[in-house]
Amino acid sequence: MTRDITLLPMPVLADGGRHEGQLILADGQLVAVFTWVTPEETVGGQERAGGWFLEAGFGPCSTLLSVTPPVLATLDEAVNWVQARLDNGLAQP
Repeated sequence: MTRDITLLPMPVLADGGRHEGQLILADGQLVAVFTWVTPEETVGGQERAGGWFLEAGFGPCSTLLSVTPPVLATLDEAVNWVQARLDNGLAQP
């Protein structure tokens, strides 16, 4: 199914500081919020490479359905991840 995916840049206050963020909408509905994290930052107590961290997800992108929220290298990867979740209807670990 083809969806209209829209990215909206939005600063996000996370982990005590301002982060570059992206709202991801599918057909006009908010499905995910990603923030940029640096390699020095930790996510879930583990050091990772810098990238786009799933700060919040809704519906099939819900963080409640994901064991470890992803850190993706590019926004294209983030969009592909969202599209896969929407196509599957439920989050897969």
